[in-house]
Amino acid sequence: MCLGKVTSNWRSAASVILACKTTRRVLMLRRGETAKFMPNTMVFPGGVIDKSDSKMGDEFRIAAVRELFEESGVLLTKNGWQTSANNSEMTKMKSDIVSDASKFRNLSETVCADKLIDWTTFITPANYPRRFLTKFYLVLIDDEPAIDLCTSEMSDYSWIDPKDCVDEAYSGKYALPPPQVYELTRLSQIKDWEYCQKYGNVQKPICPQPIKTIGENMITNCFPGDHMYIDENCFQQPLRQLSADRVTVSPTLPTHRVTYYSEPMYHRVRVYQHLLKPADIAAFHQFETHSKDLL
Repeated sequence: MCLGKVTSNWRSAASVILACKTTRRVLMLRRGETAKFMPNTMVFPGGVIDKSDSKMGDEFRIAAVRELFEESGVLLTKNGWQTSANNSEMTKMKSDIVSDASKFRNLSETVCADKLIDWTTFITPANYPRRFLTKFYLVLIDDEPAIDLCTSEMSDYSWIDPKDCVDEAYSGKYALPPPQVYELTRLSQIKDWEYCQKYGNVQKPICPQPIKTIGENMITNCFPGDHMYIDENCFQQPLRQLSADRVTVSPTLPTHRVTYYSEPMYHRVRVYQHLLKPADIAAFHQFETHSKDLL
C-alpha cells in the first residue's frame, strides 16, 4: 500500500564532513529548534546552493566551502584553513556572507575547493515536503580548528569520534539522521584516512525509499541494491506501508537499508548491508553493519 503525496522536485545542496586525521574526529553541528529542515538533529555543515556559487567554480564545491565557513567559521584556503574564531575581521566577513551569499566572491582569491573529496550523494525521500539533492564531500585536515558557530542556524557543535557519535545517538543522547549514521559508520571503519578517496560512493546517488511498518512507528529506508528497492522511477517512490513480516530484514536476500523508529525522531538507527549483487558491491563501499547480527 502506498501512502501520501510525492514531492517531485528538489533543491541542490552540498555538505562537508570535516575530519581531523590526527585525532580521527569529525565536526558535528546541532541544528536549532527552529530549523526548517531536521530541527534538533546532529548534522554535517552544509546547505543549499546559491545562484552566485557557480560564478566561482563548480557550484556544489563552492557551496560546500561557503556553507562550512558560514556555519562553523572554518574557511578552506589554498594554504590550508583559517578560522573566524577570535578574528573580528573574519567574523564580520562571515556575518556579511550569511546575509548575502554573493559576497563570498570577495574571498575568491583565498578560498580553495581542491581539498574536497567526492564522498556520496543523497536525495531526500520522495514523501518529504522539502527535498534536497545533497553532494557530500570529505575534507581531511591535520588539526581541529576553533569553531565560530553560526548561532542563527545551529545551537551547538562537537568534535567527536565517528563511532562514538553513532553510539551516542543510538543510546538516545541526540538525534542523528540516517545519512549521517550511514556515513559516520563507514568512515569509522576506514583504518587509514589517507586512503579515503578510494571509498567514495560516487557511482550512484542514494535516494532512500521509505516503508512504514503497519501498526508500528518503524521506518525502513531501502537503498539501491536492496531486494525491496524499486529501480523504475527510483527517485519518486511514495511511502509504502507493509506488514512486519514483509519488511523484516532477511539474512538470505540482498539487503541495503537503514531502519529506525520515527518516535522519538531517528531513534535507534540501524544499518544493514549484505548479499548485494556484484554491480552494487562495486558501486557501494562494503563495510560492517548490523547485518553481522543476522549472518
